[in-house]
Amino acid sequence: MGAGTGVDRKGNRPVTAGRLTPDENLAILRIHQWAVDRAALHTAKATQYSREGWRERRARDADARLVRVIDFERALAALSNEHQSLLMLTYRERQPQDTIAKLTGISVRAIAYKLPLARKALADVLDRLDLL
Repeated sequence: MGAGTGVDRKGNRPVTAGRLTPDENLAILRIHQWAVDRAALHTAKATQYSREGWRERRARDADARLVRVIDFERALAALSNEHQSLLMLTYRERQPQDTIAKLTGISVRAIAYKLPLARKALADVLDRLDLL
């Protein structure tokens, strides 16, 4: 590793020393946004009514939410089943790593090194689809 350069020996990937890259942070935020949008769609909450009386229906708001959910699910489907389950259990279901290990049959140590790979893979897919 170059002194102070922030790249590895191959010179192609930033060294984060355990921190998340900006793309990984954005991928995690997209998981949370997807979960909220999906829950809103499943409860048929298409618009937010804040006053009484007639109000123009904002069909575009519901349509945009639906498109965001579909696009994210398409990106998520591009990942392996293992990566999908790790990401969903960690960020959507907010399960601790020991519970994830029991549910998936993967050791806690393996989860510790597979989870960053799953975040990176999701960030790459989202970036490739211009969804970050």
